[in-house]
Amino acid sequence: MLKLLSPSSPAASPFLRALGSITGFTRRNPNLGRRAFLCSDAKNGDGVVEIEFKGLGNEAEAESKSSSSSAIIPTNLNPEDYIKVLALPLPHRPLFPGFYMPIYVKDPKLLAALQESRNRQVPYAGAFLVKDEPGTDPCSETENNIPDLKGKELFDRLHEVGTLAQISSIQGDQVVLIGHRRLRITEMVDEDPVTVKVDHLKDKPYDKDDDVIKATSYEVISTLRDVLETSVLWRDHAQTYTQHISDFNFTRIADFGAAISGANKLQCQKVLEEIDVHDRLKLTLELVKKEIEISKIQASLMKKMEEKILSEQRRKLLNEQLKAIKKELGLEADDRTALCEKFRERLEPNREKFPPNVLQVIEEELSKMQLLDASSSEFNITRNYLDWLISLPWGNYSDENFDVLRAQKVLDEDHYGLTEVKERILEFIAVGKLRGMSEGKIICLAGPPGVGKTSIGRSIAHALNRNFFRFSVGGLTDAAEIKGHRRTYVGAMPGKMVQCLKTVGTANPLVLIDEIDKLGRGHAGHPASALLELLDAEQNANFLDHYLDVPIDLSKVLFVCTANVVHMIPTPLLDRMEVVSIAGYVTDDKIHIAREYLEKTTREACGIEPEQVEVTDAALLALIENYCREAGVRNLQQHIERIYRKIALQLVRQGAANEPAVGDKIQSLSDEPAVVEVADSDEHVVGSKVRRDTRNIPKSEATKTVEKVLVDSSNLPDFVGKPVFHAEHIYEQTPVGVVMGLAWTAMGGCPLYIETTQVEEAHGKGALQVTGQLGDVMRESAHIAHTVARSILLDKEPDNTFFADSKLHLHIPAGAIPKDGPSAGCTMITSMLSLAMKKPVNKDLAMTGEVTLTGRILPIGGVKEKTIAARRGGVKTIIFPSANKRDYEELTPNVKEGLDVHFVDDYSQIFNLAFGDHEN
Repeated sequence: MLKLLSPSSPAASPFLRALGSITGFTRRNPNLGRRAFLCSDAKNGDGVVEIEFKGLGNEAEAESKSSSSSAIIPTNLNPEDYIKVLALPLPHRPLFPGFYMPIYVKDPKLLAALQESRNRQVPYAGAFLVKDEPGTDPCSETENNIPDLKGKELFDRLHEVGTLAQISSIQGDQVVLIGHRRLRITEMVDEDPVTVKVDHLKDKPYDKDDDVIKATSYEVISTLRDVLETSVLWRDHAQTYTQHISDFNFTRIADFGAAISGANKLQCQKVLEEIDVHDRLKLTLELVKKEIEISKIQASLMKKMEEKILSEQRRKLLNEQLKAIKKELGLEADDRTALCEKFRERLEPNREKFPPNVLQVIEEELSKMQLLDASSSEFNITRNYLDWLISLPWGNYSDENFDVLRAQKVLDEDHYGLTEVKERILEFIAVGKLRGMSEGKIICLAGPPGVGKTSIGRSIAHALNRNFFRFSVGGLTDAAEIKGHRRTYVGAMPGKMVQCLKTVGTANPLVLIDEIDKLGRGHAGHPASALLELLDAEQNANFLDHYLDVPIDLSKVLFVCTANVVHMIPTPLLDRMEVVSIAGYVTDDKIHIAREYLEKTTREACGIEPEQVEVTDAALLALIENYCREAGVRNLQQHIERIYRKIALQLVRQGAANEPAVGDKIQSLSDEPAVVEVADSDEHVVGSKVRRDTRNIPKSEATKTVEKVLVDSSNLPDFVGKPVFHAEHIYEQTPVGVVMGLAWTAMGGCPLYIETTQVEEAHGKGALQVTGQLGDVMRESAHIAHTVARSILLDKEPDNTFFADSKLHLHIPAGAIPKDGPSAGCTMITSMLSLAMKKPVNKDLAMTGEVTLTGRILPIGGVKEKTIAARRGGVKTIIFPSANKRDYEELTPNVKEGLDVHFVDDYSQIFNLAFGDHEN
C-alpha cells in the first residue's frame, strides 16, 4: 500500500478549506510551489517520489523527482509528448488523474517493457480498463483472464478512453501507477506487448462563474461533507488527497468523488470518458448520492447492533447487581428463581452447541416460568418442557471408530458367518473414514427368528463406538409413541426418538427398531406413517417432535431395523430402507455357533466348570438334526440350556451324596496318647488323631470327587426328551406321484412334499381337486400344472389317456399351515406326470420354480433359504431356474458343499432329470 504524506501540512487538513478555492467559502493564494511526497513501503526504501504541481489548470500537470538515482524523473519531460504508449490493462477500476493505483502485471514481456521504459527515463504508460466478456456480469472479476489476452484480442477488449499513468515504482510484478491526464486510443502500433497511439484529451471549456456548474459543485461538496461525517474510510481518503493537492477545481471535485465511491467499474469508466465538466459533475453527484444512502444504511445497522450489545450487557450487569444485593441483604431466592438458575447452570456449559432457535425457545420459556405461580399446572408443564429441551444432547457427538480391522474383529467375535451383513457394515465404516464423517443410514435386517438380528445391531454399535438404544414397535398402534404428544394433553410425553437421545446422551447413536414388520394400526393414527419422517434420510435432519415442537437433527443417527417378513412392511416405509437379508444357518454353522458361543455362555450362566462336562460333536449334531431344524439358533440355545440345567442338578446331587454324614464325623478316641500338637488353624488334636477341618475347604476342592458328565448321542434323549424330527427321509424310495419341493417360510426354508393320486377313472372324467390350505396363487399354479402335464404326456406318450379319463387329487401335507406362492409349479407337474407314467422320480431330488403354459421356467425367490432347507432334508440334487444361478453363486461354500445343482430354462430339462434313469 502507498500512503500520501505532506510534511508541510497538518495531519488532518480540513476538507472544506481545501474545497474553498472553488466555492468561495475560503480564499487563499494558490501555493504553486507546494510539493507532496508519495511514500512507498517497499523493502529497499527507494520508492520515495517527489511531485511538484506547477499549476491548477484543467490538466494538473506534474513532474516527478526521486530521492534515489534510479527513480529520478527529468524535469524537462512533458506528458503531452507521449503519443505512443504501452497499454496496461486494468481489471477492476479505471485510474483517475491525481490518484495512484498498484497493479500486478503477469505478462513477462509487458513487465520487461515497463522496466525498460523506466530505465530509459520514459516512465509513462497508458492505463485502460478491460471490457467484460459478452454475457458476463459487469461486477464479475476478470483479472484471471487478462494474462491470457494477447495482441489484437487484448486491444479489442480495452476501453478507448484511459489515463496517462506515471510508473512510480516496480517491485517484482507489482507496478505502482500515478494518473495524470485522460487519453483516447486511436490505433494499435505493436501487438506484443500491445502499444497504442493515443490522443490527449482536454476538458471542454467552461465558465467557472456559471451558476449551474457552481450549484452542481456545491451539491457535490455538500453530499461529500455528509458522507465524510458518516464514513471513516472516505474521511481518510479526503485527508490523504488534500495533503498532496494544492487546490481544488471543478474537474478535481468530479474525479475525486467518482474515484473514491463504491460504484462499479462501468459507472466509473463513464465518468472518466466524460470531457464535459458539467456532465461529469452530474454523474459524480449521482454516485456520491448513492454512497450517502449506503452510508446511512450502514450507520443504521451499526447503531442497531450497538444498541443490542449494550442492552445485553446492561441486562447482565443488572442481574449481577441484583444477585449481589440479595446476597448482601440475606434474601433467599424463591422457588421459581432458584429453578430458573438451575436451568441456566445446566445450559451454560453447552450453550455454544445449542441451535439458535432452541436457545430462543428456552429463553422464552424461562421468562414465562418466572411469571407463573409455582402451584399452577402450567408451571409444571413448562418445567418439564424445559427439562427435556436442556437434557437433549444438542451437537454432542461421540467419537466414532473408523478402524476397519477392529470392526472386523469385533463382528467376528460376536457372530459367526453373516458375511453379507458384516461386509455392509465395513463398507459404511470405510466410507465414513474417507469422508472424515459418517451420515446416518437406515438398514433393515430381514430374516427368520433366532438368526441374531438384534444382537447384530448391538455388535454394530460396539464396532462403531456408538451408543446403543433399542425399542420395539411390534404391535404399536399409537403414532404419538413415535412423534410425541402435544403439550396440551395431560401427561404428555415426547416420542421414542427424543427419549432415546436423552438416554444415550449423544446425537449420533445407533437406534435399533425391532419388529418393524409387526406394526399395528389404531384409532390414534398409523405408526408406519409416523415412521416415514423418522426413517427418511432426506427429512430426518429436521425431525419435528410434537412435544418439543422444535426441529431435531437426526441425520447422524444410524437406524437399524429388524423384520421377519419384508413384504409385511408398508411399501413407502420399505422404500426408505436398505434391506440386508439373513437367510439362516446350515448344520455346520449351528455346530460352530453352539460350540463357540452358546455352550460357553450357558456353561458360565449355570456355574459349571469346563472340566466337569463334555458334550460330544455327535450329541450336538443329533440335537441339531433331530430337535432344532429351524433357520435360527434360539431353539438350539434353549435345548443347550436345558441340557446344562439337568447337568447342574446331577452335579449337585453327586456332591451331596459324597459329603459325609454328621454321625460319621465323630471318631472314637484310641488308646494311643495324643502326641501331636499343631498351631495351624485348620488342624486340631482329637485324641491321638490329627484330621483336617472341613469347614474351610474351598468349593473347588469339595467338588473334585464329582465325576465328569458325558453327553453323547446315546444319552441325549435323557436330557431333552424324544426326537422331534427324523434325520432320514419320510420315504426310503419315493412313491409314484410324490415329489419333494422347496418352500420359503418366515422361519426360513423347508422341504415340501407334493402328492398326487387317482380318485376315479372313467372315460371323459378328467378333473383336478387340490387340498392343503392353499392360497389363490398356488391353486392357479395347480391348474396350470394340470394343463402343462397333459400337453407333455401327449407329447411323450400319445396313446396315454390318463389325464382325460382320471379324476386326480393333489395334496400338499401339513394342511393346517397356510401355503401360497409362485414356486411349486414344476413340482406339481412332475408329481402328476409321475402318477400318469407310473414312474417314481429319482431319489434325493428336490425342485422349485414356476412354469408357464409354454413350459418356460420362471425365477423364484429365497434361493439361500431353500438351499439350506434341502441340506437339512438330506437332498443331494436340486433343480433351480436358470435365472437364479447368480443368486446361488453368491452363497458361501459351506452352504453349497455336497450339492448337485441343475439350472433349467424349460420343463423338458426337468423331465430328463426326474425320469431319465427310468427310461432305460
